[in-house]
Amino acid sequence: MFDWLKFDEEKLKEQRRQIDSLQKRLADAISAQETIREKPVYVLPTEEEIQEFSRIPIPKQGRDAIEVEEELMKYVFSKQALIQHPRFFSFVCSAISPYSLAGAILTDLYNPNAGSFNLSPCGGIIEEKMCAWMASFAGYPEDTCSGVFLSGGSISTMSAIIVARTNKLGEYGMPKGVAYLSDQAHSSVKKALRMLGFRHDQIVILPSDDEFKMNVKALEEAIIKDKNEGKIPFLVVGTLGTTNTGTIDPLSEIGDIAQKYNLWFHVDGAYGGSSLISPIYRNYSKGIEKSDSLTWDTHKWLMQTYSCSALLVKNKQTLLDAFVEHPEYLEDISSSDHLDGWDKGPEMSRPNRAIKLWFTVQATGTQLLEELIEYSFYNAKMVERELAQKENWEIISKPSCGTINFRYAPKGLSLEETNKLNLDITKELNDTGYAYIVTTTLHDMKTIRMCMINANSTVEDIMSTIEQLDKIAKKLTKEISNN
Repeated sequence: MFDWLKFDEEKLKEQRRQIDSLQKRLADAISAQETIREKPVYVLPTEEEIQEFSRIPIPKQGRDAIEVEEELMKYVFSKQALIQHPRFFSFVCSAISPYSLAGAILTDLYNPNAGSFNLSPCGGIIEEKMCAWMASFAGYPEDTCSGVFLSGGSISTMSAIIVARTNKLGEYGMPKGVAYLSDQAHSSVKKALRMLGFRHDQIVILPSDDEFKMNVKALEEAIIKDKNEGKIPFLVVGTLGTTNTGTIDPLSEIGDIAQKYNLWFHVDGAYGGSSLISPIYRNYSKGIEKSDSLTWDTHKWLMQTYSCSALLVKNKQTLLDAFVEHPEYLEDISSSDHLDGWDKGPEMSRPNRAIKLWFTVQATGTQLLEELIEYSFYNAKMVERELAQKENWEIISKPSCGTINFRYAPKGLSLEETNKLNLDITKELNDTGYAYIVTTTLHDMKTIRMCMINANSTVEDIMSTIEQLDKIAKKLTKEISNN
């Protein structure tokens, strides 16, 4: 017979040994942040190491836990992009607050279930208060607004589309429904629409203007055309901080058009939603109060560990209309005084992602977060000023939400040659391990994109990276000339 008591005793000893090891790992990881600038930004395993790790089997019998931990450190955690590095200027990644880390560890340790309010009442209050706090920046009424924390912007956006579909199309209008977004909208918006069953002809991609903002004239013309053809325009998605350029769409004008033609107005603020915290830069999002819903990823700009995204709505009833089900096995645990998490979104049992944000806000206060946002805007403008003083550099998109796009464009090169040159510049920089930057394409031009929302990025980090880019650009251009 299997001796469960002996099994538990042995496992308990092993778990204590591993906890001791993990506590040391945690202390080492925190200390390592002090010397992170000395490390290369981008370290990947060799092909041989990848093959070695791939050969580790799934065992029938358990292995030594410390050995497993060592393998993870050797192959996984030490061989990846250091996205919290102060010179990682790609994607939309910020530094991690130690308070977010503490909140994440405590949440994993005690594992609260945020599906039901009654399973963790004060945990539920944290989510309610965080959603209300965030919604207040969008101008949503305190007495009607609500929200739910989800895994990321993609699921939050999909959930918002479900709410819009329920509210505007009902049960039978989906085949005629039409959604509108700009060519600078995040790919997750179109992806969500397709995953929900909307055809390609039901997704209208509008051209952006010269500033990479949604063209509101084109929006209204498209809505009128579709209505005349018997279709049902039901959703328009504006963006607060596009991934490509950090651009903010003309939210007020979009809101007016949505109201005029009875469309659901959703704002994708996964990236730029955090700018609402700043009293200075909140004005850039004028009109957001006209929206019906907003997605906001705090793991992008507010120093939270993955993942910590929120879907916020102006009217909580719209969430309930879209997601409430009443199975008999949940009757005893459902709350009558508070909204249950599973009634506000697609997930049932789920972690309480709001706790780490609560921990951060409580420990730092809001003023520090305001300063972080303003610092990011300042850094992007500083890069613009620096490049303006250097030869052959062109600004392609103006600084917005801490992001700027530019390219090196010496005379005499074709568009194709200039595009390849800029791609080669970033590749050579990234290969050095000093910094990491990716390119994007705007109006057929390959541009160098810098996103500077890491609170730990100093002026020296940014200026030295620009100097490296300039040095590499001149060297590669000389090689082209010699050939």
